[in-house]
Amino acid sequence: MPASRRLVVWAERGQEALVGDAIRQAELDLAAVGASSTASADALATSLGVERADDLRQTIQREDIDLLWLASPEPIEPDERRLIREIGLPTFSSVPRPVAIGDLMAAPEAADTARFVPLFRRSPGFRAALDILEDFGPRRSICVSIGGAASEGPLIARLFDAMDLLASLAGEIESIDAALAGPRSAVPESPESLHGWLTANIRFTEECCAAIAVSDTAGSWFRRATILGKRGRLHITDASFQWINEEGEPLDTGGIDHDLSPGELIGMQITRLLDNLETPTAAAPPDTARLLGLCEAARLSCRTGQSETPHRLLQMLRKP
Repeated sequence: MPASRRLVVWAERGQEALVGDAIRQAELDLAAVGASSTASADALATSLGVERADDLRQTIQREDIDLLWLASPEPIEPDERRLIREIGLPTFSSVPRPVAIGDLMAAPEAADTARFVPLFRRSPGFRAALDILEDFGPRRSICVSIGGAASEGPLIARLFDAMDLLASLAGEIESIDAALAGPRSAVPESPESLHGWLTANIRFTEECCAAIAVSDTAGSWFRRATILGKRGRLHITDASFQWINEEGEPLDTGGIDHDLSPGELIGMQITRLLDNLETPTAAAPPDTARLLGLCEAARLSCRTGQSETPHRLLQMLRKP
């Protein structure tokens, strides 16, 4: 029997269940756990029964580990991202890396630092739906709802995931009109600081529209998408899909018969990516620069109260 892959996780207090579910699902050997503070690292190491990792730079260079998972939303430094890429250590992250679009504009190669997990389009339900999406025909309206607890990732991760799904289903986004619950004056200056409940109405360049609702204060994990078209409606969750035809009759179903926790979804995606089991559609990496531009357009719309154009925003950000 092949030896288990040895993993180091960089996490924070409250993520013990997330980490435990992921390593059990992927059958990984948790070698060590680290955190941004010694107190948090001590508590995590004690709870998970492994050694404490004290320094991320040293951890990246360890020869006895096979992969790194950045579960914590805590930013990592540009030299740490560069070291990960130079060493070639397989790295996964529960937030986009880098999370600040300014960092990515300065160093586009930084998008190759880590693979984002879990993506909705890599879930069992969406993978099963891929087989019938072409038969379903053109998508005319899409509604995406994604939420979880703060320990399962920040709002930027949920927003990034929703934008990735929409980009894969309907193409180029023309405009975003978003709102964050609360006064506009309280909207933060950067997408990575977003928190709470965010909604957005989205117009595409093609004949399609969409709405999203995302939250990092949802209590428990959920991801759902409803796609409407001339051939009915398609409901997709992490676990399964159901196609209802234009006459209101069930036409097709697929997926698995049980729900998965976010940790289990992460473990499953780590395994499938490492073992090259994903379909080309699911394996394709997110276009991090484009998606962060969409997230920034949503944040800016929350702040201004006006519709924003992601294409124009990205052009401005790319100017020297």
